[in-house]
Amino acid sequence: VETLRATLADAYKMNETLQSKIDDLKTKNAKMLAEKSAARAKEIESVTSPQASFSKKTSSESSSGNEHKLEKLKQEYRRLRKEVAAAVLSKDQAKLKQERAEKERDNLMKTNVRLLKQGSEKDDMNAKSLSTILHLKQRNEELEKENAIIKQKAQAAQQLSLAARLASNAKDRVGEEALREKKLLDETVQKLNKECELLREDKQKADFLLTQCKEKVKSISKDLEVARERCDELVTESNKKEEEKKHMMESLAVVKKEAVESAKKAALNLPSSSNSGVKSEFTMEQMTTQVKYLSDRINCPVCNTREKKCILLRCRHMFCRQCVDENIKNRSRKCPACAQRFDTKDVGEIWL
Repeated sequence: VETLRATLADAYKMNETLQSKIDDLKTKNAKMLAEKSAARAKEIESVTSPQASFSKKTSSESSSGNEHKLEKLKQEYRRLRKEVAAAVLSKDQAKLKQERAEKERDNLMKTNVRLLKQGSEKDDMNAKSLSTILHLKQRNEELEKENAIIKQKAQAAQQLSLAARLASNAKDRVGEEALREKKLLDETVQKLNKECELLREDKQKADFLLTQCKEKVKSISKDLEVARERCDELVTESNKKEEEKKHMMESLAVVKKEAVESAKKAALNLPSSSNSGVKSEFTMEQMTTQVKYLSDRINCPVCNTREKKCILLRCRHMFCRQCVDENIKNRSRKCPACAQRFDTKDVGEIWL
């Protein structure tokens, strides 16, 4: 295809050069025709002008008969004849050149026709070559596509082979790992069997201990029932004691009032009677011990300074208000006497 394009370019260049040569020859031909016509005109003028001049000169100078002038005229005539001969020769040469130019023109026309035919043939060949080039390009594209498909298939085959190799290697590795795991599992199974035997022995021991514990629990449950019965008895006794305590507190309040009144009376009666000094002193000691005992029963058992003003309803123990509030603030909500838990709702007030 490139060679055809190069030949076509060369043909176009040759055609252009031939056209330029034909134009040059046409211009030369026109110049030669113009020169030929000019030479003919000059020749006619040169032939006519010497004869007229000669006749005039002879007529004018016939009277004088000057030979010197005749010789000059003859010399001029000879010169003019030479010039005419030279013009004729140049005319013949120009005719020859014109004939040659016409022959060259005919040859150039023939070559131009031949080159035009060759150009048309080359155009046909170029069209055919272009069609073949397009067909070859399509075929080349199809071949490239097929080549790409073949390359893809080859790559896929390579990948499959690599995958097969990797799969075989992985299979071998998996087999080795499976054997190792099997060995490890066998070892672990043996260890587990041994541990199961040990666990069975431990289970038997635990069952034996469990039976012993059950027997102990039964005995403890019996003791617990006995303790519950004892607790119920103690609760009933404590309730009775609480009731007795209430009665004692009431009697204590009454005795306290009586003691205060008797102390006042004794203080009034002490300076008046001197004979009854021993008797009043005995009664004062008795009264002080009685007052001390009763004050111990009335005072708070925690601080031993303040009187009892609060009662815990769950256990019926009595304390001063400050000690109960201090236990509630410290979040130790247990009775200081029996350690039984109580709530703020279980705190009540008493008046002795």
